[in-house]
Amino acid sequence: MMMSDKGKVSILMGTYNGEKYLEKQLRSIASQTYTNWTLVVSDDGSTDDTCKIIERFAKEFAEGKIILLQGPRKGFASNFFSLLNRKDIITSYYAFCDQDDIWCDNKIENAIKQLTLINPSSDSYCLYGSRTTLIDAEENVIGCSPCFRKSFNFNNALLQSYAGGNTMVFSRGLKRLFEQLPSNLQIVSHDWILYIICSAMNGDVIYDIEPKILYRQHDQNLVGSNLGFKSKLTRFNRLFAGEFKSWSQINAVALECIKEVMPEENRRNYERFSALNSNLLTRVAHFIHGGFYRQNGLETCAFFIMNLFRKLG
Repeated sequence: MMMSDKGKVSILMGTYNGEKYLEKQLRSIASQTYTNWTLVVSDDGSTDDTCKIIERFAKEFAEGKIILLQGPRKGFASNFFSLLNRKDIITSYYAFCDQDDIWCDNKIENAIKQLTLINPSSDSYCLYGSRTTLIDAEENVIGCSPCFRKSFNFNNALLQSYAGGNTMVFSRGLKRLFEQLPSNLQIVSHDWILYIICSAMNGDVIYDIEPKILYRQHDQNLVGSNLGFKSKLTRFNRLFAGEFKSWSQINAVALECIKEVMPEENRRNYERFSALNSNLLTRVAHFIHGGFYRQNGLETCAFFIMNLFRKLG
């Protein structure tokens, strides 16, 4: 059986004024060794030649291979969520795609191989994510994203995402959960909420330490790699100032929608996490008994301190 026989993949791309780097990304999609794909682009109101580039690219393929939609125009997170929420995009697997990266030729094939090895049914809850190779605006390699070693589960997901959305490939069963959520649901980011929901349902989470995309770092990045001590310190200051707490409250709205069908242990830990705004002793007890952690031990300590000051839940 050829890899492409394992099921069609819908590549879900969000675009906004991406004409500068879009062509390279589209060419890397066209070069994929896994050929059973459809590209669904949601453009969020571009005023440059983004849509023209996509339309020109679409003419190289059979009708229906490339689909261009109009996004909600409420930012990148809402744009990707609108694709997750659509009931009319029905394939076995899905892949998130940014407008300015470059995919390795075997990116989809590698992901589908790992997903089908861990669970051959596309109706299951399965999520693949990987590290990335970082490149600058001129495509010079400048490093790799961190390599995580701890387990990937709900207790980790409540405090962080584990991989960039631009690396994620996931099953039909997981997308079906998002189709049941309210269309006006607000999310922090599409990658984080995908990890949260998948792990909340005890789905299979795959982490590939071998990068399969070139993740471009440039001035127009809405979300960057967040490497370096100074960058991490600046980010922690923002989180401590209340940013993370507001994110947790946004994530909680989505979790409330699936709370009743979550496995009992995860539901209990979600309730512990929701109680991290109570008195000090209760907050400490819930954090410890819930076993919440980040992939970096020092960051887990920092978040424990944030919890002491009621900055998490």
